[in-house]
Amino acid sequence: MDSVRRDGIPEGAIWVRFPRFVGDAAMQLPVLRLLRQMGQGPLVVWGPSATTSLLAQSDLADAVVPDAGRLSPWRMAALLRRHKAAASIHFPKSLRPALAAWLARVPLRIGVDESLAGRFNTHSGPFWKAEGPFLLRYHAVLRKAFPNAPPMPFADYDPGLRMDAPVTPYLCLLPGSMWPSKAWPSAHYRSLLLRARSEGMEVVVLGSRDEAAICDEVAGVEGINLCGGTSLPEAAAWLRGAKVAVGNDSGLSHLAAACSTPILALYGATDPGASAPWGPKIATLMRPGIPCAPCFKQNCFVMGHPCLADISMDEVWGAAMKLLSS
Repeated sequence: MDSVRRDGIPEGAIWVRFPRFVGDAAMQLPVLRLLRQMGQGPLVVWGPSATTSLLAQSDLADAVVPDAGRLSPWRMAALLRRHKAAASIHFPKSLRPALAAWLARVPLRIGVDESLAGRFNTHSGPFWKAEGPFLLRYHAVLRKAFPNAPPMPFADYDPGLRMDAPVTPYLCLLPGSMWPSKAWPSAHYRSLLLRARSEGMEVVVLGSRDEAAICDEVAGVEGINLCGGTSLPEAAAWLRGAKVAVGNDSGLSHLAAACSTPILALYGATDPGASAPWGPKIATLMRPGIPCAPCFKQNCFVMGHPCLADISMDEVWGAAMKLLSS
């Protein structure tokens, strides 16, 4: 039986490195579920405090170790060595965790080839040059270490929190995005909110502090505007209770899918065939016939941003209701 140190971190555990971006972190939740299904563990999740907070009250990790600032590979290696890590799974496209695991002589080192990390892994594979959904790219690498691994599951993530949610059914809108080119127009989101309210649904608007302006515009006085007012686990709890969510290709859309919430994700600049959310009830909308989409550019240089602006509110409402009733 694996021993547990006084600090609550088990020795001989599998250490799973979490990235700093919410969407990337949400895509590690199915990885944890897969490891649980295979009986692997104990599991230690480590990384930036914002994203590792998702596991604070979840059954998907046995211990959580937030970074104390930006760690060098040598400090990361010391941490792995001190706790006698049996394995390191590090899917962020970064050299640091792979190098740290190699320096610490962790026996099993699983990750992707990018950023020169592949040469330090015992089991590795390409990510950006691979094809198919992102989660299946991770699964292909994991199968190199665990050939009998079952199919990649859905995370069915429960943050372990219950919010004071409306009694009536509610819709979550996620209007923010890291790239302007990935954003469905705020005016469309506003129209969608008013349509939902006219149908008797409450509407919760979620986003980060940096997205306050767009969330304020969308929510108005009719919506429940929680932008910047929730932690990530709290946002997940709101998403988990929603009847359906609508968002861009964004971190919160991926988090909604991890929570098993029906999610309609809108695409223009990016490819839903690769980056669609991974969950049991998802749908994507992408305007056909736009020759420049997907362009994978942060900003759109085509007048009117047709790949997303031309997706109408009525089309989104219909797709969301179809997803809800499916």
